[in-house]
Amino acid sequence: MENPSKHRFLNALAATALVLLAVRTAPADLRDTIEIELEQAELSGATIAVSVRDAETGAVLISENADALMIPASNMKLLTTGAALAVLGPTFEFRTRLLLDGDRLVVVGDGDPGFGDPVLLELMQLHERTGLDVDEFLQLWVSAVQAAGVEHLSAVTVDDRIFDRNYVHPSWPVDQLNRRYCAEVSGFNFHGNVLHFYPRHGRGHRPDLELFQPYAPWLTVTNHATTRDGVHDRNDVWIARRRDTNSLTFYGNVKYPYRTPAPVTLHDMPAFFAQLLASRLNDVGIQVDAWGVMDPSAPQPGGTTLAPVIATPISTVVTRCNRDSQNLYAEALIKRIGYAIRHEPGSWTNGAAVVRLVVHERLNSPNLAVQLVVHEGSGLSRDNRIAAETMTAWLNTFHQDPRLGEIFLDSLAVAGRSGTLAKRFRDVDLYGMLLQAKTGYIHSVSCLSGYLTAPDQRRRSFSILINGLDKAGSVSRAKRLQERILSAVAWDMAATVSVMGGQP
Repeated sequence: MENPSKHRFLNALAATALVLLAVRTAPADLRDTIEIELEQAELSGATIAVSVRDAETGAVLISENADALMIPASNMKLLTTGAALAVLGPTFEFRTRLLLDGDRLVVVGDGDPGFGDPVLLELMQLHERTGLDVDEFLQLWVSAVQAAGVEHLSAVTVDDRIFDRNYVHPSWPVDQLNRRYCAEVSGFNFHGNVLHFYPRHGRGHRPDLELFQPYAPWLTVTNHATTRDGVHDRNDVWIARRRDTNSLTFYGNVKYPYRTPAPVTLHDMPAFFAQLLASRLNDVGIQVDAWGVMDPSAPQPGGTTLAPVIATPISTVVTRCNRDSQNLYAEALIKRIGYAIRHEPGSWTNGAAVVRLVVHERLNSPNLAVQLVVHEGSGLSRDNRIAAETMTAWLNTFHQDPRLGEIFLDSLAVAGRSGTLAKRFRDVDLYGMLLQAKTGYIHSVSCLSGYLTAPDQRRRSFSILINGLDKAGSVSRAKRLQERILSAVAWDMAATVSVMGGQP
């Protein structure tokens, strides 16, 4: 006669074995799936590196070429923002001040990339209103000077010395320095360091270019654009800027009035803003004799704070940096941590050294830390390098960090919902997993790194770095590969918990 106790014991043993089998074989099945996806990706000539880790234990689940040094593109921002949080802390704020120092007005910059950012101005609250335009924002300071009874100023001076005055990284693409994503970086930033033009039809065959923000009538603008309205014509204005100047030339066509701006970067924002503020003050009857930037050897300014300090929390900065992939924000962060640690003007050199130091300290693994080459903070440079396994190890440190982890993870774009991932993964089955990640693209490079999180809060970090995409259509194929890999990882996470939960 069969022993019932023995029967129950064997059933329990079999169930336990099934659970262990699921835990042990799922990664192997996942590896097979990923290898098949890589073989079928139709990306011959490209280099692909994939790393997937368990975020809690650090266990390596997938490692395909994961120790290769790769160009990360904007995935570099994950290093920069993480290092900035570690150095500056979760409560840090960039603070821009307006001082009256005798008969001189001084703007003291803190490197804030969000000062006057049009996107943030739309969220700014004033009294019972939400949202300001750039002129209303400037008027806050003009009104403060008026309220102080000032009638004459010897100078309006911008103190930008918290950073060096190397505004453009030497490895950035020279032919793209007029574009928003190549905005200069300084110790005082304003309006994303770009102008927004709204071209309209004008007299004759040239468009009217008088509507732009912030308005600066002294700029030199050459107009070679047209206003054709034929069936095949379109709005395609673009603006060239002569390097190291604010001399602008318009090309292209204006078929309809622009409702969204045509942007162009500005050179030397500290000097530009000094003249801009002086112009606004002159417009309301306050005489300003001169304007410019602070002499490098001048003593620190004193005086009275005239207006409320404009503060931007680091949580806002890292979110604009990661979710919306704003290069200016990343470069301001890397220079700001260089200043914070070295107590000298923030630069790409001292900032990069701080990033490498923080990575070394948080990973506590010399082998991984050496798999990192840092030249700047945004990933626009092709000289940065990181290994996929270093990236996932770095990401894991924030999953495990109760002080910084929430801000860091919340700064990432969410698949199908927000930021640079708003239009991706909508038709990809992630089996109930939440995908938070940072995209990365420059010529021939497509990268994606971040986290997959299950409803029960199990989490995996991933990094998929693809370089050498020189053939037509290869970028779209690279993105599809990233999506298929993450769908397979999500399926593995869902399948493992399903078996362990005893569900069919």
